[in-house]
Amino acid sequence: MIRRILILFSFMWLFMAITCDNEPYEGDVVVDEIDNCLSATELTAQALVDFANTDVDSYNLLCQAYRDALEDQIEFCGDENGDLQYIIEGLGDCVIDDNTNTTECEMAAEASAIALENLEDAITVEYTAACIAYREALENQIFNCGDDGTLLNLILELGNCEPEIFNVVGDWKLIVWQSDIPRDIDNDGIETSDYLTEIDCFNNETASFNSDGTGTLYYRESMEVEVSSPTNDPTDLEYSIECFEDIRTFGFTWTQEGDSITVTLDSDGTVLDFFRNGDVIFIAMRDFFVATSTSSNVDDIVQDIIWAYVQF
Repeated sequence: MIRRILILFSFMWLFMAITCDNEPYEGDVVVDEIDNCLSATELTAQALVDFANTDVDSYNLLCQAYRDALEDQIEFCGDENGDLQYIIEGLGDCVIDDNTNTTECEMAAEASAIALENLEDAITVEYTAACIAYREALENQIFNCGDDGTLLNLILELGNCEPEIFNVVGDWKLIVWQSDIPRDIDNDGIETSDYLTEIDCFNNETASFNSDGTGTLYYRESMEVEVSSPTNDPTDLEYSIECFEDIRTFGFTWTQEGDSITVTLDSDGTVLDFFRNGDVIFIAMRDFFVATSTSSNVDDIVQDIIWAYVQF
């Protein structure tokens, strides 16, 4: 579960970089790098489909092509949690040992296992490609191994490989403030990228989505943060936080298209773009975390935060 959450937040940062004026936290984003990452991801998905249909004669070539695609994806997209490298290591040297008398059936079963692992780890935008690759691997396994109905049932369960429609209706609670810059906000000597675990407030911020397309955001606290350097070293930071009761409610209307939820506030028409992945909905909050400097050699901190909600 932890591994999946880490993968989720890795995807969140890519999503935020693409949707928020193409600006990351610090410095300009190079749009070509984003395009290269997306292209590399698509090529990896296609290479997996090809590898899913491998046989003895084509195994080495298609395995190597898949491994190369994974390595390119790591180069252009990164691999923060090592998931892609884990797959590469599982592929080995892509050479079949003739002494093992590996059969077409054994190879097809191995390809199915790899495709299933990719499907289980796939984020929403990759689900369809990973599902198709797994389906084709199962079909290839049936061709080479036969089937007592078990593999066919797995194929039928996959359906048309469309992600299930996500129902956002219900009550949601804020659980994470995710950043790509770890900080020790509570001054305990441990940095973390989830700022909410460092702050003793915002413990009951919720959102309600009604079935009639209306809803309410509930904010119950606000805060002021100051940052200083007790040693006059700009890398040695100390924070002070003050939380205030600040009860506010914002009515809204909402629409949903796939995993995207568009919220429009009743008060002023402000549009908030939520996105869903797994059991989490999240929103990128631009310039949300602000820490005012009280030291001459320390700059104010202003950065983006991803808010993540789970249903309760």
